[in-house]
Amino acid sequence: MRSAIDPALTIEKLQTMAESQHFDRKSARLAERELARHISAMANASGGVIALGIEDDGTISGVDDLRENAFRKVPHDLLQTAPAIQMESLQVDSASKILLVHISPSTNDVIKRTNGDAFLRVGDSSRQLSAEEIIELEYSKGIRSYESRIIPDATIDDLDYDLIREYQKAVDVIHEDDPLGLLRARGIIKGTPDDPKLTVAAIVLFAKIPTQFLPSARVRFLRYEGTYAKSGAEFNVVKDITLEKPLHRIITEGKQLLTAQMREFQQLTRDGVFKRIPEYPEFAWLEGLVNAVTHRDYSIAGDYIRISMFDDHIEFSSPGRLPSIVTVKNIQHTRFSRNPLIARVLSDFGWVRELNEGVKRIYTDMDSFFLDPPIFSEPNGNTVSLVLKNNIAMRSVRRMEALEAITPAEWLKLGALDRDIVYYVANTGKCTPKMLEHFTGKSRQTLIKHLKQLSVENGGPIEEHSSSPRDPTKYFSIR
Repeated sequence: MRSAIDPALTIEKLQTMAESQHFDRKSARLAERELARHISAMANASGGVIALGIEDDGTISGVDDLRENAFRKVPHDLLQTAPAIQMESLQVDSASKILLVHISPSTNDVIKRTNGDAFLRVGDSSRQLSAEEIIELEYSKGIRSYESRIIPDATIDDLDYDLIREYQKAVDVIHEDDPLGLLRARGIIKGTPDDPKLTVAAIVLFAKIPTQFLPSARVRFLRYEGTYAKSGAEFNVVKDITLEKPLHRIITEGKQLLTAQMREFQQLTRDGVFKRIPEYPEFAWLEGLVNAVTHRDYSIAGDYIRISMFDDHIEFSSPGRLPSIVTVKNIQHTRFSRNPLIARVLSDFGWVRELNEGVKRIYTDMDSFFLDPPIFSEPNGNTVSLVLKNNIAMRSVRRMEALEAITPAEWLKLGALDRDIVYYVANTGKCTPKMLEHFTGKSRQTLIKHLKQLSVENGGPIEEHSSSPRDPTKYFSIR
């Protein structure tokens, strides 16, 4: 059996799919007050579906008529303002049924329980908002309305049906008799089957030429020679490519474009072997692209997404401020989508990450590449910028001569701390004592002893650069 409201949902999927930003599975024993909590959380986030009558392990325990009646009253009895909700009963067999609660993201109100509590869906949990966060959301009400705005001149003939079929395949549902049914279920197309209305989300996601209706819905890639932009006679742009396609195609082609621009360098592994790596971790820059197209403010005309690549850094600039409760300081731990319809579709395509994994992983992946943390900022108050820095000073395609002579057997003879020191110094290029302390967790006194044993003077690979024992600019490198 399949949901009549969201054809992507079958009984089997409801039993087996992972709980996420957009889906939760609950027993019929769930208290009505808790159902109100989860409805508030999803409505204040990106919307979603709650399946009642299914245990955490996927076992169908069912919802009887009494519990179904109690659940159906929750939006009106336990919430101050009822969000856009549809409830649907699915008969599993003659003895059991489940209740699906389809929740649309709220565009105008912060959805609260009757006691004033409000919640936000973050990954697979419903987090209570603080009073300050509620106020911030209230100030931001209506920011989501633009992606739902109808484009009057657009018709279904402007849609890319090959891409729509690709999307249907991604969520495992194909309706030949109603090719637009899934888009209506997602709220991307409004109106009736006889009189469909295309929204901004429909245009940027599925139009053949989105810029025909939204000229700024594009991404421009600029590759500069050097470390900063020059103009006039010194103009240093060596590649200038603009992508004007639906977002899934922009991400796909943008990934190919950026991959082709990435240089490779040598990195020492923990087992003493060199391997080639790209100058940035793929996840970090791909997430930068995905976040830029997913969360930009499409209401801002005359500006577009820019990807500027220099010799020593890459910058993603997206029109619009950080949405609502998200700030530069809390961006690793806080999730809120300006465009929940767009985010949902790109999540179905596999681009948008769940559980706020994306931003956190940018930090961890940059660290694993021995690179500086990513820099998020709002440089002009109406643009979000992400800067990733490489480290051309320490990156080299050649092997470090001092390490070439160390065989795997000799590497293993080194103590664990000595291997960690060599590994870290080699991969950072210029390593200060403080950096080594932080990485190894060892005292400076202990490190000094081991660094002396590994020094060039004692036949080792590590060279000290200092003018005196207490030189504050002291650093270490591989000879």
